[in-house]
Amino acid sequence: METIPISEAKARIAELADRVAREHDHFTITRNGRADVMLISVAEYESMRETLDLISDGDALADLRQSREDFAAGDTFAMDEVLGELKRRS
Repeated sequence: METIPISEAKARIAELADRVAREHDHFTITRNGRADVMLISVAEYESMRETLDLISDGDALADLRQSREDFAAGDTFAMDEVLGELKRRS
């Protein structure tokens, strides 16, 4: 992550936007020497929003925790079992 002043960001906005979109770079933009805004890709922003929505949902968070516990305990299904079950249901 790079920190740049807003005057420089204005002059380089096309380049910065390309780097953010292609390389998933992040830029902290300062105003009067203080961090003011972040420049991130739309995809990354949407991913963060989805994560916040997920961890804000108590039921979904409980399901996620249970899944992690099941996996750690080895309580999983083999791929052929899953595919067989999906085939049986269709």
